[in-house]
Amino acid sequence: MENIKKLNTILFSKENRLNSFYVLAFLPLLLVAYFYSQWLFGLVIPIYGFIIFVLKKQKLSLCNEAGPIQKVFGLFVTASSFLLYYVLVLFFPTAAFYGAANYCVYLFGLFLIFFSLSALKEAFSPLFLVVAAVSSGYVSNLIEPFFDPYLPNFASFIASILKTIGLRVRVSEGSPTTITLYTLKGSLQAGFVWGCVGFASLFVFSVILVVVLAETPGRTKTKALWAVPGILGTFLLNILRIVLIFVADYFYGYEVGAQVHYFIGYILFLTWTTVFLYIFQKKVVISTISAQ
Repeated sequence: MENIKKLNTILFSKENRLNSFYVLAFLPLLLVAYFYSQWLFGLVIPIYGFIIFVLKKQKLSLCNEAGPIQKVFGLFVTASSFLLYYVLVLFFPTAAFYGAANYCVYLFGLFLIFFSLSALKEAFSPLFLVVAAVSSGYVSNLIEPFFDPYLPNFASFIASILKTIGLRVRVSEGSPTTITLYTLKGSLQAGFVWGCVGFASLFVFSVILVVVLAETPGRTKTKALWAVPGILGTFLLNILRIVLIFVADYFYGYEVGAQVHYFIGYILFLTWTTVFLYIFQKKVVISTISAQ
């Protein structure tokens, strides 16, 4: 009993409460990194959620401490987050043992342990980010049937770009979603599927953008105008990604193209998101201060 009181004093003292929260919020990211090491997006989104919590440090410092009953309930929720896999795997066999969904539940429970219920509004945006972004794959599967008929048009569009930059290519007549590359080493064929379009990254960027727009001070009109180049830029980067993959296939073969295919999307997405959000935050905050 004495040890529990000491631990409670260490974790929830005025000086240590926020630091304890952030340390405990960060630790599960190591588990996410381990179980999602083969899928970078699975790690990126929880990290963004954690960063948003860090940016809310000043607001969280003003929140009241949770009551004893709420702390016990929060402890139950955080403990349950580690067992969530056994529920998810019944519906999603490919679920990792500890991923973004587990982390989202864990953060919610942790928030209940450290802060009063009135402070839950501060938890909404990071938790919304994680939940919405994790659902990108399921949203993509839902809308895929509506866009599948247009994949041949998309393949023709990409083929036109490849011809413009000097590559010998054509869309196969019998398979309008297959592009044939006529390289010096012979012909190579690459087919388009819905996943190649890049909807998942566009959806994730849109979710991140919504959260950032909600959290950033400034005029609604200004923020809405910034959303247009952000989404358009993400779409154009997806086009660039596909073109770079075909260029790698054309000059270096399937093996190199496969490596480029795996990494280039993550590199472009993370670079674009970081640059865009940096410029956005800087310009909008400066314009807001100037207006005041």
